[in-house]
Amino acid sequence: MKGIIFSLFFVLSGTLHAAGVSLELNRVALPEAINLIYSEVFSRPYMLAPELANDPRLVSLRITPEIDERAFIERYFGNLNIKIHSKNGIDYVAPVKVSASAEPRREVFVYQPRFRSVSYLSEILRTFVEGNFSAKQGVGGFDISPDKIQQGTASDNLNRAGDVLVFYGTRENIRRMEQVLPSIDTAGDEVYVAGYVFEVQTNERNGSGLALAAKLLNGKVTISTGNLTGGYENFIRIGSSSLDALYELFRTDSRFHVVSSPRLRVKSGYSAQFSVGQEVPVLGGVDRNQNSSYQSIEYRNAGVILDVKPDVRGAVTDIKISQQLSNFVKTDTGVNDSPTLLKREVSTFVSVKSGDIIVLGGLAETKDSDAKTGFSFLPKSFMSSSDEKSKTDILIVLQVHTTKA
Repeated sequence: MKGIIFSLFFVLSGTLHAAGVSLELNRVALPEAINLIYSEVFSRPYMLAPELANDPRLVSLRITPEIDERAFIERYFGNLNIKIHSKNGIDYVAPVKVSASAEPRREVFVYQPRFRSVSYLSEILRTFVEGNFSAKQGVGGFDISPDKIQQGTASDNLNRAGDVLVFYGTRENIRRMEQVLPSIDTAGDEVYVAGYVFEVQTNERNGSGLALAAKLLNGKVTISTGNLTGGYENFIRIGSSSLDALYELFRTDSRFHVVSSPRLRVKSGYSAQFSVGQEVPVLGGVDRNQNSSYQSIEYRNAGVILDVKPDVRGAVTDIKISQQLSNFVKTDTGVNDSPTLLKREVSTFVSVKSGDIIVLGGLAETKDSDAKTGFSFLPKSFMSSSDEKSKTDILIVLQVHTTKA
């Protein structure tokens, strides 16, 4: 390497007095390159910082006469994080101390939700901010179990009920949250569901209870029909009308008997259930404790059970409806000590506007009866027999109204 540098000295000696400077270095160690530049190009005293005395980096450059060699060298050294400081005719060549970028300052942001839950807000916010959410139902943060909380510590002061949103992050992320929170922490929609559950007595000539309802409604209201999920009977959709008026209309037919008239309010996105029937005790599992065993008892609902889950989407409300008709009978085979559940269930997913009424059917029970009449002392040929097939339909009439919470 020294031989290469000395040869460069001789090459440069012929060009130093010419207009401009020509210099080409190829893979020369940085300290030696600096010494060569100051000896043959700048021709002025310099001081080299100790940090650069053993710098292993290799220098490759080419200076032509038409460029400013001083500006070129300073720019080249700048790319290597080296700075030339001039004072009293002496150049001080030293590395630039590159300060590590300071980590953005983090702050704590506390927000009291007005309408939405902490889990709902944090689930949305975490998609565009980086930081930790702290609440029992939050995400990305910490969840402290009660047995690990020490009295008087910070964890003891942490709100664990999930009603306060606590965020730890940069000021930029907090600013984004402050901008978007008013738009997402808004009052949600609530759905008021009112209805009647009818038991309809029919026979083969009458058809289904839904068909009887359609005959009663024909010409009095505007109706449309649709198919339930799974290929069950149709349902009837009625435009904005009076639920009580429909109730009075059905009462004119003696085959319609009201079983229940539920009224409930449920938030959009949540489910609600109402049932008419009874809780029947059934045998559960067997618990064993040392030499003893215990038979557990479970109570299960039986009767007319209706589940609704509305989801408001602008002017339209999507409702998932599941209706069940069930009852328990004595078990003749298997576990005789536990009753058998007979269950008929149908579910559907419909879209309605606020004020619309829907009529659901599809839950029917058919009974066959065979009766003989006559005098017992007469031969059977003198007796008359009659058979009749009766059917009981459960008809659900629901009206949905959407309101703001």
